Amino acid sequence: MSDEDRLLGWLEENYKSLIFGLIIGLSMLFAYKAYISDKNMSQLTLSREYDVAVTAYKNGDNDLMLKYSEKNIVSHPSNIYTNLSNFYSAKIMYELGNYDDAYTFLDHIIEESDDNEIKDLAIYRKSKILIDEGKVDEALSILSDSENYQHIELKGDIFVLKGDYVNALQNYKDVLTFTITPNERKNIISKINLIK
Repeated sequence: MSDEDRLLGWLEENYKSLIFGLIIGLSMLFAYKAYISDKNMSQLTLSREYDVAVTAYKNGDNDLMLKYSEKNIVSHPSNIYTNLSNFYSAKIMYELGNYDDAYTFLDHIIEESDDNEIKDLAIYRKSKILIDEGKVDEALSILSDSENYQHIELKGDIFVLKGDYVNALQNYKDVLTFTITPNERKNIISKINLIK
């Protein structure tokens, strides 16, 4: 039997499986493309709604931003636009003196965001609000293990508020080991000189 006859024999025996496999493969490919398309469309919709909420916020209307955040905390908890809107919403709540709601928006970012820089910013802002409320020990505790130089500087500021100048100096000196801008370096050196 020649190779050609064997190939034809094999095809005759397996043509149903080949067709079935081809149909399954194409179905999976089209399903994946549909999934990606749907995901992209969802992201585009979130982006457009976010832009509308930001425009309303800039025009003095806070309600649209708050509604956007509240809706997407549930439906898209870790989406970048949810995180960004939560920063706006936390600011709105802070300005209204509603610190608990501001913490809720910031805590959501801290718990749900996959981006460490966004998480660090939320921790920083939450710490600043805690300091404003006089809860310096609580602010210090959420900054305790951070390797972010802004967090370390803020810890130094907290130690100054507590009158613990030794730890304040150490934190400020730690900040100087990071690559920071000349203005940031000048600011830290000024803080060190004020303590000495």
